[in-house]
Amino acid sequence: MLRLFRVFVIGCLMSPAAVQAAAVTVTGDTPRQNITVTIKDTKVGAVLEDLCKRYGFEVSGLENVARGEALSATMSGSLQNVIERLLRNWNHMIVRSPDNESGIAKVMILNATYGAAPRPSPNTAGTSDDELMQALSPGA
Repeated sequence: MLRLFRVFVIGCLMSPAAVQAAAVTVTGDTPRQNITVTIKDTKVGAVLEDLCKRYGFEVSGLENVARGEALSATMSGSLQNVIERLLRNWNHMIVRSPDNESGIAKVMILNATYGAAPRPSPNTAGTSDDELMQALSPGA
């Protein structure tokens, strides 16, 4: 009975649904004009790794997107547009290249700002908030 249970557990762990929970599918052969990227339960870093292997561009700063959640989505547009949408919550730069089929040479993820609160605006040269409010009031 114990042996049958072990076989059942190993079979469940090796099933295709368990092995392939995350997936990235790309259709279309003109990355400068239009492709469709279908993502199923995959983190942004894994999606970018797949795209960089497929289209031959470099990616740096993947450690900065490690905090993001897995997503499921379908995006269509140019490769640059898809990458911009994937990285909308992170500070990033896309270096374009006329020599690459995809039009992209490198994607740089600059820092991990995903979900961070906006920075407070600095006060002007030692001026307190009360002084600023007085200066901005109509009767000043």
